[in-house]
Amino acid sequence: TGVAFPTRNDIEHETRSRVVSLLNQNLADLFDLRSQTKHAHWNVKGPNFYQLHLLFDTLAEKVDELADDVAERVTALGGVATGTARQAVASS
Repeated sequence: TGVAFPTRNDIEHETRSRVVSLLNQNLADLFDLRSQTKHAHWNVKGPNFYQLHLLFDTLAEKVDELADDVAERVTALGGVATGTARQAVASS
């Protein structure tokens, strides 16, 4: 998905459109990574359960923060952040 809204950003429209598309692909990958990390968090077992459980939860939080930054960058460039689960599945 390219640029959909006007912005005061002085980057050329074509360049912004390509960057928005790349960032949205990255956003889909981040949603997939978060999903996998939470899956591991919910299903970890064994003698290191507690440490791994905390680790996976911390990683998921960090991925959420990064996804938020990427989505905000997309909108700053005039694009639409494609951040639903359905959109992530279609792009990953």
